[in-house]
Amino acid sequence: MEQGATRIAGIVLCLALAASAAAARPATPGTPWKRAELFATCSGRLSAITARQQAVDDPAWPRTMDQRDMFNLMLEATLPEAIRFGVPKDEPVLWRSAGWAEMAGLLADIAYSFDSGRADRARAALADRMSDCTGLLLGG
Repeated sequence: MEQGATRIAGIVLCLALAASAAAARPATPGTPWKRAELFATCSGRLSAITARQQAVDDPAWPRTMDQRDMFNLMLEATLPEAIRFGVPKDEPVLWRSAGWAEMAGLLADIAYSFDSGRADRARAALADRMSDCTGLLLGG
Protein backbone atom coordinates (compact mmCIF):
# COMPACT_ATOMS: atom_id res chain seq x y z
CA MET A 1 0.00 0.00 0.00
CA GLU A 2 2.87 2.36 0.78
CA GLN A 3 4.24 1.91 -2.74
CA GLY A 4 0.88 2.93 -4.26
CA ALA A 5 0.75 6.07 -2.12
CA THR A 6 4.29 6.97 -3.18
CA ARG A 7 3.37 6.48 -6.84
CA ILE A 8 0.27 8.70 -6.47
CA ALA A 9 2.31 11.38 -4.68
CA GLY A 10 4.86 11.25 -7.52
CA ILE A 11 2.15 11.61 -10.15
CA VAL A 12 0.61 14.56 -8.28
CA LEU A 13 4.03 16.22 -8.03
CA CYS A 14 4.66 15.74 -11.77
CA LEU A 15 1.26 17.18 -12.63
CA ALA A 16 1.85 20.17 -10.33
CA LEU A 17 5.24 20.86 -11.91
CA ALA A 18 3.82 20.55 -15.42
CA ALA A 19 0.96 22.90 -14.55
CA SER A 20 3.30 25.52 -13.09
CA ALA A 21 5.62 25.27 -16.11
CA ALA A 22 2.65 25.68 -18.46
CA ALA A 23 1.39 28.67 -16.48
CA ALA A 24 4.80 30.35 -16.77
CA ARG A 25 4.74 30.20 -20.57
CA PRO A 26 2.67 32.75 -22.48
CA ALA A 27 -0.28 31.34 -24.36
CA THR A 28 -0.56 31.54 -28.13
CA PRO A 29 -3.63 33.59 -29.09
CA GLY A 30 -6.63 31.66 -30.36
CA THR A 31 -7.53 33.61 -33.49
CA PRO A 32 -5.48 33.72 -36.70
CA TRP A 33 -5.55 37.54 -36.57
CA LYS A 34 -4.08 37.69 -33.07
CA ARG A 35 -1.49 34.98 -33.83
CA ALA A 36 -0.31 36.89 -36.90
CA GLU A 37 -0.15 40.11 -34.88
CA LEU A 38 1.86 38.46 -32.11
CA PHE A 39 4.30 36.78 -34.51
CA ALA A 40 4.86 40.01 -36.48
CA THR A 41 5.27 42.10 -33.32
CA CYS A 42 7.78 39.62 -31.89
CA SER A 43 9.66 39.59 -35.19
CA GLY A 44 9.97 43.37 -34.99
CA ARG A 45 11.01 43.29 -31.34
CA LEU A 46 13.69 40.70 -31.99
CA SER A 47 14.91 42.59 -35.08
CA ALA A 48 15.49 45.68 -32.96
CA ILE A 49 17.32 43.68 -30.30
CA THR A 50 19.45 41.94 -32.94
CA ALA A 51 20.45 45.31 -34.42
CA ARG A 52 21.44 46.59 -30.98
CA GLN A 53 23.35 43.40 -30.16
CA GLN A 54 25.26 43.60 -33.44
CA ALA A 55 26.07 47.27 -32.82
CA VAL A 56 27.65 46.52 -29.44
CA ASP A 57 29.29 43.22 -30.52
CA ASP A 58 27.08 41.14 -28.22
CA PRO A 59 27.80 37.48 -29.03
CA ALA A 60 24.11 36.63 -28.46
CA TRP A 61 23.00 38.30 -31.70
CA PRO A 62 22.99 35.13 -33.87
CA ARG A 63 20.65 33.38 -31.41
CA THR A 64 18.37 36.41 -31.31
CA MET A 65 18.36 36.55 -35.11
CA ASP A 66 17.45 32.84 -35.22
CA GLN A 67 14.55 33.53 -32.87
CA ARG A 68 13.41 36.40 -35.09
CA ASP A 69 13.56 34.07 -38.08
CA MET A 70 11.37 31.56 -36.21
CA PHE A 71 8.73 34.25 -35.72
CA ASN A 72 8.96 35.17 -39.40
CA LEU A 73 8.32 31.52 -40.29
CA MET A 74 5.37 31.30 -37.91
CA LEU A 75 3.95 34.52 -39.36
CA GLU A 76 4.38 33.21 -42.89
CA ALA A 77 2.60 29.99 -41.92
CA THR A 78 -0.34 31.74 -40.23
CA LEU A 79 -0.73 34.75 -42.51
CA PRO A 80 -2.90 33.12 -45.22
CA GLU A 81 -5.50 32.13 -42.63
CA ALA A 82 -5.25 35.54 -40.94
CA ILE A 83 -5.88 37.24 -44.29
CA ARG A 84 -8.94 35.03 -44.80
CA PHE A 85 -9.93 36.06 -41.28
CA GLY A 86 -9.80 39.74 -42.34
CA VAL A 87 -6.22 40.97 -41.75
CA PRO A 88 -5.23 43.51 -44.42
CA LYS A 89 -2.18 42.29 -46.37
CA ASP A 90 0.01 45.23 -45.30
CA GLU A 91 -0.89 45.01 -41.60
CA PRO A 92 2.00 42.68 -40.61
CA VAL A 93 4.49 45.34 -41.76
CA LEU A 94 2.85 47.80 -39.37
CA TRP A 95 2.91 45.26 -36.54
CA ARG A 96 6.61 44.55 -37.13
CA SER A 97 7.34 48.28 -37.16
CA ALA A 98 5.44 48.75 -33.92
CA GLY A 99 7.45 45.96 -32.28
CA TRP A 100 10.70 47.50 -33.50
CA ALA A 101 9.74 51.00 -32.35
CA GLU A 102 8.64 49.71 -28.95
CA MET A 103 12.01 48.07 -28.31
CA ALA A 104 13.98 50.99 -29.80
CA GLY A 105 12.28 53.33 -27.34
CA LEU A 106 13.08 51.07 -24.40
CA LEU A 107 16.69 50.67 -25.56
CA ALA A 108 17.00 54.45 -25.84
CA ASP A 109 15.66 54.90 -22.31
CA ILE A 110 18.14 52.33 -21.03
CA ALA A 111 21.12 53.88 -22.83
CA TYR A 112 20.40 57.59 -22.59
CA SER A 113 18.06 58.36 -19.71
CA PHE A 114 19.51 60.45 -16.88
CA ASP A 115 16.77 59.07 -14.63
CA SER A 116 17.94 55.74 -13.21
CA GLY A 117 14.36 54.80 -12.27
CA ARG A 118 13.24 55.29 -15.86
CA ALA A 119 16.16 53.22 -17.13
CA ASP A 120 15.36 50.46 -14.63
CA ARG A 121 11.69 50.43 -15.67
CA ALA A 122 12.76 50.27 -19.32
CA ARG A 123 15.05 47.31 -18.56
CA ALA A 124 12.21 45.49 -16.81
CA ALA A 125 9.76 46.26 -19.64
CA LEU A 126 12.28 45.11 -22.24
CA ALA A 127 12.85 41.86 -20.36
CA ASP A 128 9.08 41.29 -20.06
CA ARG A 129 8.47 41.89 -23.76
CA MET A 130 11.37 39.64 -24.75
CA SER A 131 10.05 36.94 -22.43
CA ASP A 132 6.55 37.30 -23.91
CA CYS A 133 8.07 36.42 -27.28
CA THR A 134 10.84 33.96 -26.52
CA GLY A 135 8.63 32.09 -24.07
CA LEU A 136 6.54 30.96 -27.06
CA LEU A 137 9.53 29.26 -28.68
CA LEU A 138 10.84 25.83 -27.88
CA GLY A 139 14.15 26.33 -26.12
CA GLY A 140 13.36 30.04 -25.82
